[in-house]
Amino acid sequence: MKVAFVASEAFPFAKVGGLADVIGSLPQALRKLGLKPTIFLPWYWGIQGYYVGEAWFNFEGHREKIGIGHAEHQGVRYVLVGLGDFARDKPYGYDDDFRRFVRFAMATAELLGDFDIVHAHDWQAALLPLLRNLGWFRARTVYTIHNLAYQGVWGSQDFYAWTRLPGETYYGAGLEHNGAINLMKAGIVNADAVTTVSPRYAWEITTPEGGEGLDGVLRSQQGKLRGILNGLDTDYWNPATDRYLKHHYDATDLSGKARNRAELLSEFALEDRPTLGVVSRFAHQKGIDLIGDAVDGLMGMGVNLVVLGSGEPGLERTFAWMASHLPGRLAYVQGYNEALAHRIYAGSDGFLMPSRFEPCGLAQLIAMRYGTLPIVRAVGGLLDTVKHWETGFMFDSMDAGGVLHGVSEFLKHPDRLSVARNAMQADFSWDKPAREYVSLYQQLLG
Repeated sequence: MKVAFVASEAFPFAKVGGLADVIGSLPQALRKLGLKPTIFLPWYWGIQGYYVGEAWFNFEGHREKIGIGHAEHQGVRYVLVGLGDFARDKPYGYDDDFRRFVRFAMATAELLGDFDIVHAHDWQAALLPLLRNLGWFRARTVYTIHNLAYQGVWGSQDFYAWTRLPGETYYGAGLEHNGAINLMKAGIVNADAVTTVSPRYAWEITTPEGGEGLDGVLRSQQGKLRGILNGLDTDYWNPATDRYLKHHYDATDLSGKARNRAELLSEFALEDRPTLGVVSRFAHQKGIDLIGDAVDGLMGMGVNLVVLGSGEPGLERTFAWMASHLPGRLAYVQGYNEALAHRIYAGSDGFLMPSRFEPCGLAQLIAMRYGTLPIVRAVGGLLDTVKHWETGFMFDSMDAGGVLHGVSEFLKHPDRLSVARNAMQADFSWDKPAREYVSLYQQLLG
């Protein structure tokens, strides 16, 4: 069975969010089960690969060249799809992103002739199931929704001038949604199977509250929709071997965690109080504003905060201001720092994650792996992975009061050490999800 993954990012070559972690680690688990997946990735500026040749595809009515590169990471083969408009400083954030990823999908489709399964990820690769159904390649298709909030929407008929696809695909092949092109809808409608990254999220996205306008489409396709819980790269995220930590530890001996905690408090000149970590994008989804709203109450409850993240400028300014006015109690570092993230996961007592919605979540899995107790909203993959009072703590209300309730549950637990050990011993490896994907691929191939 020859399997191709097509995605816009993959660790360690290009990373913006959790998609990169999935694409970087799931293939490793599939290899252990005997598959040899090939990953197709845009050849972004800075990715080190070697040039192996070229191919051609049609765009805007004429032939365009694809430069093809190869790279390898831990035994997994990557095909780098070289197009001029991907040689930029970052993967996303440009006005022409929609056009760029349509080009990427069409170029990649020309390279998929030998595969049995094409597994496309998120809106950037969502055109591929439609292209397959139009005869561009023969493989069966799996489409995975990592975050329904980002759908690849374009309101202009330029799409047809670019692609020269038959006009009847607008309605007949599922591209149209609310008067615009919607690539994610096309992926859902045209794929042989649709997955998302946790069972709970698979249900939530079929509801008006969680469906981001596509709930009706997803209900109509529910027979081919399933949730497969994401895993964690437990070799990389391992407190017993973590190269970013001075003091290693495991569930049988947490003395190393205590030393990491002492060093984290010293690094940020924090008082010796229960310390909550936050490592997150500052986006509406993540509920970071709810933490800001709850800060006065949190300080009154006697906890510290260590926050690492960036995103919405207003939130960045708010946390910088609070850190300057709460020395010894709240530390904030803007941006992302891999080494510091590991130290926060290892050195904090609890981990705050008040997401408004969460397809799966990676941070809570890492926190549990490091014996740092997650305090999360009971939503999406957080509900699938955290057991209240057994491996972490949950709250329901999407407001500051909810955050304070979750932290109060954490503080009043009489034996947080046992909860930490339970969390560390939970199995969130990729072994089980990988077997589920192999089973799905086999079902599609009959």
